[in-house]
Amino acid sequence: MAVIQDVAPQSETNPLPGILHSVQWQFSDGSKGYPVSRDVVNQFRIQNVEIVRVRIPRVSKTQGVLVVGNKNGVWKTDALFLLPSSEGQSKDLDGASLSKAQTTGPVSVPDVGDVDIYTSADKMVCFIMSNREPSLREGVSSVRLASGVQAEFQSAHGVNSLWYPYGSRTFLVAGNTDRGQLVSVANSYTPNRVFFSLEGHQGDAHVSVGT
Repeated sequence: MAVIQDVAPQSETNPLPGILHSVQWQFSDGSKGYPVSRDVVNQFRIQNVEIVRVRIPRVSKTQGVLVVGNKNGVWKTDALFLLPSSEGQSKDLDGASLSKAQTTGPVSVPDVGDVDIYTSADKMVCFIMSNREPSLREGVSSVRLASGVQAEFQSAHGVNSLWYPYGSRTFLVAGNTDRGQLVSVANSYTPNRVFFSLEGHQGDAHVSVGT
């Protein structure tokens, strides 16, 4: 079992220590613990959202994925997904199809938006449908997708991301994949495909959503 806890406001530049301390593992023998930095499998930031995947001590078949939003300069863990561990499986995502990846399934996360995350042993791709317009930074270029949509693309700190308007919202795709694979994923996974089931069934992941 896992519990999301409120923690003190975290550093804008390095929120990870506080993010990890915001989740408490509660084990079957009654003991408790927190994730530590060596448990982190993947970590990246998409605009104002931090995504952190962690191993769970003493639990080999499950991993946690934390979704952490920044509101008014304060980082807060908004959701925790518990996924089957991808370790020992293929290190790469399955091209543009993501068919072999573990997925959280689409979930609405307060203060973040609609979120869906796919993981393999080494890679992680995240989709977010946000009500916020992205803050454009240096190094942004344009890429035209197969649908004809022009998206903004950025590569920074080992993470590639792209985004484009979708109605009154913004659709973002990001991952620690190369540019070609991310564009292929974005061509295959449109907003309708990713989030069509949001009002129906959820994915197979167990999720705790903060308030």
